[in-house]
Amino acid sequence: MKSCTEFILILLGLFIKASSGENSTQVYYIEVYIEAEAYKNFMDLISTLTLDVNESVNSSATVQNISITTGYSWSEEVCQNYSQCCNQNECMFNDPNPRAMCLSINKVFVNGSFTLDESFNLSLNDPGSQQYKEFVQTYTSQLESVYSTLGWFDSLMITRLRKGSVIADFVMLLTTPFEVAQFERITTQLEKNNRATFNLTVTGITSIPQIQQPIPYNNDVSITCCKPEKLSKPMWSFQKNAQPSQNITNGTEATVISSSQHSTVYISKTTEVWKGTFTCDYKSDQSDSIRYRASLYLDIALLPQILIISDPQFPSCIGQTKLDVTVQCIITNTTENYSVNWIGREPVNNKPDPLQNGLISYQTHVANPCAESLEWVNVTCVFVNRLNQTANTTLYIPVIQKSSTVCKPDNGWPQAKANFTAVKFCDPTTVGLQKRSCTGYGLSGNWGNVISECVNRNLRDILNDVMDLQRGLGIVVNNADKIFSRLKQSTEQKSINTFPNVNESVEVLYVMQNVSKIQKSQWNDTVFPFQDFLSSSSNLLNGSLNDSWRPVGNVGNLALKYLRAVEGIIDQTNLITAPMTDMSQLQQDNVQILIYSKSDPSTPQTFSSDFGVSVTEISSNISVQTAFKNLGSKFPSTLNNIETVPSETVLSVIGDKKTKISVEYNQERLPNHEMYCVYWDDINSEWSEEGCKWGGVSKQIVCTCNHLSAFTILMAKHPIELKYMEELTYTGLGFSIVSLTLCLVIEFLVWNAVVKTNIAHFRHTVLVNIAVCLLIAHCSFLAAPGPSASPPYWCLPLTLMKHFCFLAAFFWMLCLSLGLLHQVIFVFVHLRKKVYLGLCLFLGYICPLAIVIVTFITYDNGRPGSYYSGETCWLIYEAALKGSIHAFLFPVFIIVFVNMFTMVVVISRILKSTLLEVSSHDDAKEVARSIVKTIVLLTPTVGITWILGLFVLMLDLTTTPYAQIVNYAFTFFNSFQGFFILLTGCFGEKKVRNALLKRFRQQHSVKCKSESSTGLTSPTNKT
Repeated sequence: MKSCTEFILILLGLFIKASSGENSTQVYYIEVYIEAEAYKNFMDLISTLTLDVNESVNSSATVQNISITTGYSWSEEVCQNYSQCCNQNECMFNDPNPRAMCLSINKVFVNGSFTLDESFNLSLNDPGSQQYKEFVQTYTSQLESVYSTLGWFDSLMITRLRKGSVIADFVMLLTTPFEVAQFERITTQLEKNNRATFNLTVTGITSIPQIQQPIPYNNDVSITCCKPEKLSKPMWSFQKNAQPSQNITNGTEATVISSSQHSTVYISKTTEVWKGTFTCDYKSDQSDSIRYRASLYLDIALLPQILIISDPQFPSCIGQTKLDVTVQCIITNTTENYSVNWIGREPVNNKPDPLQNGLISYQTHVANPCAESLEWVNVTCVFVNRLNQTANTTLYIPVIQKSSTVCKPDNGWPQAKANFTAVKFCDPTTVGLQKRSCTGYGLSGNWGNVISECVNRNLRDILNDVMDLQRGLGIVVNNADKIFSRLKQSTEQKSINTFPNVNESVEVLYVMQNVSKIQKSQWNDTVFPFQDFLSSSSNLLNGSLNDSWRPVGNVGNLALKYLRAVEGIIDQTNLITAPMTDMSQLQQDNVQILIYSKSDPSTPQTFSSDFGVSVTEISSNISVQTAFKNLGSKFPSTLNNIETVPSETVLSVIGDKKTKISVEYNQERLPNHEMYCVYWDDINSEWSEEGCKWGGVSKQIVCTCNHLSAFTILMAKHPIELKYMEELTYTGLGFSIVSLTLCLVIEFLVWNAVVKTNIAHFRHTVLVNIAVCLLIAHCSFLAAPGPSASPPYWCLPLTLMKHFCFLAAFFWMLCLSLGLLHQVIFVFVHLRKKVYLGLCLFLGYICPLAIVIVTFITYDNGRPGSYYSGETCWLIYEAALKGSIHAFLFPVFIIVFVNMFTMVVVISRILKSTLLEVSSHDDAKEVARSIVKTIVLLTPTVGITWILGLFVLMLDLTTTPYAQIVNYAFTFFNSFQGFFILLTGCFGEKKVRNALLKRFRQQHSVKCKSESSTGLTSPTNKT
């Protein structure tokens, strides 16, 4: 027995020596043959040894029953020599046992690299070079000497050397898990000893339990990563096929929940997006360079998105008795092996036909749809996956019969049946479809507008990547740079100028801001690509794309989505807490950002002048102000059902607190147009004035609000309308026309009786001409109240007639005023009849005619929109001293002021001649009565009431209530001017009244005499 013990110890000593000499703790297996009688004593001896080895002892004399425990499996040699034992936990052995009976199933693989701070020699690229071999031998020995101290160390091998200083890749195998703390400790020691940086991936320490696969489509699944030790910082990633891996985080479809024992990913919607390899990486608090990894391939039974089409789209039975229609169901080519069924149809073949862009199609035939004179036939294709889940779609194929209404082929669109929609594929550089409806009844249908859904492939790829980020596949901070760089390139292309492309680009921005909120990302200027982001946003607002923002159909407020997207992304930055130093990145053609700080006076205070907006006052300590050019017109242009003209600039302000803000807009305002300072109300989805106030006429570019939001200024599309103004105008003109006509009749009746001197002749001649001119002008005014009330070709003649007749009336009023002034000043000098008639005719008709002709020629020979407005049939007011209306206003106001001067002279002469004779209170009353009479009689005839028109021009209708009072007074006195002329010019003159009474009395006397004569002669006739 003693010799046996010595023999065994000698053998073990040799193995231990060999192990230490080779710097290895590889597993060695000892085969010892002993007598059966000595077996018990031998085992007692072995049990006293404290060696960390597995012993397998067999006796050739007996049959041994050996079992394996949990966590171990039979070795390969056992499976090769004893195949009947390989799948069992217990087995009988009667021969000498293999060298390794059982091994741990939890093998640990380490894939890693270490980087040395040395220069890379080109000979290290050649595995056959001496330097390469020496390097590998040296560092293999160093690594083994350290890692072999771990239990169950098996092997280590350097696989490759590469540049980057000197980087060595190696793999290491251990046959059972080890202590993480010991592994990290010796790795740190290696880094210090070799002045190297290690990057290791360890597989076998963490694990992901298997789950039942494949997973049903559109289902939910959870994947759990377990860790045996206190590891932290779990990180999940996902890789699909050979694509780069992406981190998994919380999103709309993925949720990551970690605890002290494990980390779990919950997928709420299993689709083709999540079919791939899930990887869980743990790190410890002591080392960031070592990752403990576990992986699981998730197999999902997919279902396709189906596009079903027919060829032809609209089979025609006219002139045909037999017709076959081919129907295709087109899907994306995947690894899923579908079973495809056609309801009521037979497939052309069971194998799909390959198409472009990774698509395949399955086909069937519809045989002779004309046989039963059907209006349409329906075809359904059904796709069945491995788990017997189904996806189907149905196509209704309109059949053109003899009685059908059709739209004829047009510009590539096929003949179509009415009340159906034709479909076309987009060109190869885009994805999507084009649609066009055919409508109508009777013999011929009508094509509708083409509704295009064609999107550039690059933009669709960008949106798909961003949608993956929203699902939870990828970290937005790590992907923003590439996303916005690609978006910038796409928005700089000319092909962007379609609504689908603009909509797709805005959707990218909108989803990015959603992702940033979900992931709670706070970017800073060193991480976030501000320049590419703002360039993309600015490119979408280029003037050349204005029409591309307006879809054929109403699909929502795209401008609001754009605004909220850009605002949201900016809000997720740290511009308020840590303003950027390079402000040039924030200045683009159509989007500019200002970071205002009260504590830093060097911060920019205004935007570029072409933006037409500036913040003049804000009480926030720090604010981020973003101006958008060419955005305002893309929003709804109504406010409380009032049509408005929006400012092109929208200002968005984000501050550190609720605050008061004053903004100046360089917005041109038309006279009498209301201005509205508004912000976008998200609750009601409309512009709102709540909390905002316009500065009024005196500060018409200023808006003040008591909160922060997205602001703009709106101008009412139409000027302020005064109630009953139109009714008052037409009533007054009607009275005036009747009054002027009556005035002319009276003048005709009493002319001979009252016109007996030159002065009377002068006065009544002027009065008649004023009445004639005003009568024609008022009739022309009533003849053209609006473009719908009169033929359009009448508008220019009526404008010319009104322009001439109103001017002629005022010039005749000037004649009356000058004549009266001459009579007052030169009391004893009388004008000769021919002189004043000549002067009056020249002033009354030649001067206004000359003004009208010059104005007509000056304003593009009377072109509509230049000389006159087609809506009002009157002269145009553009701005102060601009517009053809000034060819009327200047002469009128000059004449009115001259007439007012004349009235003042007349009143002063009355006062001068009567004050000397005033001796009592009654005389003073008589003087006052004379003055009032003079004013009343002269004011309508010489047009003094038109002085109110000057105040109408000066006072904007937004200046309440003064402007309203002046406008109503102006309209009342001047629309009833003809009536007042009748009262003052005709009935106000005593001679006219007497002559008129005398004429009526004479007629009455003649009538009475006639009746008397008739009475006297009647008896005679009877006899």
